[in-house]
Amino acid sequence: MNAFAPRPLRVLLAKLGMDTHTVGVTVIAHALREAGMEVIFAGLKQTPEMVANAAIQEDVDVVGISTLSAGHTRTLPRLAALLREMGAGDKLLLAGGVIPEEDVPFLTAAGVQKIFTMGSDTRDIVAYLQAWWSEKLASETAP
Repeated sequence: MNAFAPRPLRVLLAKLGMDTHTVGVTVIAHALREAGMEVIFAGLKQTPEMVANAAIQEDVDVVGISTLSAGHTRTLPRLAALLREMGAGDKLLLAGGVIPEEDVPFLTAAGVQKIFTMGSDTRDIVAYLQAWWSEKLASETAP
């Protein structure tokens, strides 16, 4: 890597609760890696506490949660609160999967910055993260 090139975006992906469906999160991880991002998979059956701790320990920029089962209205707000409480509220928290449209306003108000609902294109997810990262890097280097 060029000494003047920005470091790659670091993304932590995880599955909260008892959700053990891995196809979606695997596809997302592959797309992000192909786009040059560093991806860390925290694993299945994670608690919000486990994910928050991993996000801090791994010093990631983004925390992405894949959810295909109910429970996101409890676990995602808890994760957002923990990240804030632990001094990691600057990390981008996003979620994707089976999230009904009617849950989006509640989750957004609770601190989930971006939600990709079922059927979202991986190219849109990659483009969103690339734009977010470019904006963040520009704001960090601005005088």
